[in-house]
Amino acid sequence: MGLTIHYDISFKGTKKQLIEKLTKIRSACMDLPCEEVGKVKSVKITRNHIKVFNWLQNITKYPNNFEENLVMRDLIMEMLGTNTGEMVHLGEWKHEDNRSWRDQKPTTLVSLSLWAGEGCEGSDINFEKRNKKWICSSFCKTQYATEFVKCHLLVITLFDMFKAEGFDVEIDDEGNYWETRDLKVLAKNINDYTGLISGIAESMKNNFGKNVNVIAPIDNCKNYMDVE
Repeated sequence: MGLTIHYDISFKGTKKQLIEKLTKIRSACMDLPCEEVGKVKSVKITRNHIKVFNWLQNITKYPNNFEENLVMRDLIMEMLGTNTGEMVHLGEWKHEDNRSWRDQKPTTLVSLSLWAGEGCEGSDINFEKRNKKWICSSFCKTQYATEFVKCHLLVITLFDMFKAEGFDVEIDDEGNYWETRDLKVLAKNINDYTGLISGIAESMKNNFGKNVNVIAPIDNCKNYMDVE
């Protein structure tokens, strides 16, 4: 829970053209004050990748989601040439009656990752080939970034680059900065989110604190903006 930027990006072209554009964007990101900028990479996802990942997800879910089990899962996927982040978002959501699932099929992934800063989620750009388009759909939570404004604006700048390079970009920015480019609007939204989450955490502690150890990320990072 927390202020998040959701994104859907698509590109119609060859794998070579996609890699060239991502390489150009990566080069521009290297001049930004990002904590980390990953390399552009391409990996072929096979049925074996999907089978192994789903098996690992099943054996590491609650109550077996211990840190050592999750590290083991991540290590195995890296040995197979991919990673957990790429596999989590693989496939297209399907809906039927009251059931929803990801339709995962062998495909090619072309990826670029960017980490704006401490406390901010990574912006993982994983393009999956579907029919004649390359599709990326994911999100980045900026709520708990140590330097919230810097990180939020860096993520927005990344998507500005994609738009400038001719990608189709759809952004749902819960801070409303993407649409308005107004720091006062962003300030109101992050302050509202922080107040809401802090209130929920406090209520849980008051109601369950005696019997349950309630740990909330908001305790370590309460982001408030003061814009004159």
